[in-house]
Amino acid sequence: MVVVEHSVTFKGDLQSAWDKLVDLSRMHEWDIFVDSVQFDGPLKVGSAGNLKSRDGHHYVLTVTDFNPLENYSDEISVMGSKFIFYHELSEKTPGEITMRFTITAKGFIAFIFQYPIKNAFEQKLPILMDNFKRQYEETAQKSAS
Repeated sequence: MVVVEHSVTFKGDLQSAWDKLVDLSRMHEWDIFVDSVQFDGPLKVGSAGNLKSRDGHHYVLTVTDFNPLENYSDEISVMGSKFIFYHELSEKTPGEITMRFTITAKGFIAFIFQYPIKNAFEQKLPILMDNFKRQYEETAQKSAS
């Protein structure tokens, strides 16, 4: 099993950070793994959608947990392995948001390629989260002007 986790903290409010996090039509702007994500309806436990990765692969993405303004998780299956993506937002101090992502890979492919998979996620997850933070803060600054 492979587990990679990263957190980032930024100034903002929980509602607007959550709205950006679950805005699937714009996820490709900050998520370096995703070219597009589409669901037929609102996000909820059991929702299934189509994820197209930046390298052109298509996956069925299934929401496995959904708690608005707190967290959600979704997963894809690839050749006998599951990749689980956990997204969490919290506001421990008013006006300061901490976002935590955890990626877990389980199964045959994850076992065989655990080191390259872990290395790739450890390198790319901080970039993805810094992209989110930077874009969120830029949008907040424009709104304040």
